[in-house]
Amino acid sequence: MDLRARIRDWLTEDLGGAPFHFETARDRWCEAHVRAKSEAVLAGRPFLAAIFEEAQALLALDRGRPPEVEWEAEEGARVPAGARVARVRGYAQTLLKAERTALNFLSHVSEIATHTAALLERLGDLPPSFRGLVDTRKNRPGLRYFEKYAVRVGGARNHRLGFFDGDLIKDNDIAAAGSIRQAIDRVWGVRYMTDVQIEVQSLAQLDDVLDDGRVHMILLDNMDLPALRAAVARARERGTASRTGKPYSLEASGIGGADLGAIARAGVDYISTSRLVRAAPPLDFSMKIVKAG
Repeated sequence: MDLRARIRDWLTEDLGGAPFHFETARDRWCEAHVRAKSEAVLAGRPFLAAIFEEAQALLALDRGRPPEVEWEAEEGARVPAGARVARVRGYAQTLLKAERTALNFLSHVSEIATHTAALLERLGDLPPSFRGLVDTRKNRPGLRYFEKYAVRVGGARNHRLGFFDGDLIKDNDIAAAGSIRQAIDRVWGVRYMTDVQIEVQSLAQLDDVLDDGRVHMILLDNMDLPALRAAVARARERGTASRTGKPYSLEASGIGGADLGAIARAGVDYISTSRLVRAAPPLDFSMKIVKAG
């Protein structure tokens, strides 16, 4: 992914083709303060300066001084409402034209990090075998990389980024292939150093995977707690995939609004949920110019 190109696309959404060009020699150098408007887990620090830099590169007719971002809170820090998190210095037109794009981005990734941290706090006491919450591919188009980054800042983990870095056999793959065994045949051994995971939605499907003995990463989809506990018991009884010798890794998914702590205590290794990204409540940041030289 070309980060700078993506940022230019965001800025162009706001700027369009209007003639906003300016000469830095004729513009005022300003300082603005960025503040959290509600309590938040801060995310987005590595990207914010690039938004102001690309805005100036698009608009300035001469080189001038580059914009500056001075952070006053660490990435992943919990900041209170009203806290100043950064000082931004730059030409007035740079700050004014990049403001909304910068704040939209900062707010979006911070709300995901904040929501993720809150979900983790609600899990309660967990068995030592539980390895964590993970996200899904249910992301906004064009923002997957950044939303998954925000999930990590909030303390959870990433599932695969896309088709390119992991093979997940889903219900439609099984339907298209004709059976679980045929679906596994289509991907097994095709890509070097790429693990295969398979989604099952019933105990009968789970038995088919266990009997096949190749895939050790199993996604238990749309199962209620009794079915989930039964599935965990069957996989743990087998211990390892018979043809690879790898211990079974079990992931619960399709959980809706179920109690995450109860699911974790059912014995799965991971819980994947789109709630990390798609259910994040909105929060906001403000940017106010306080000095104009």
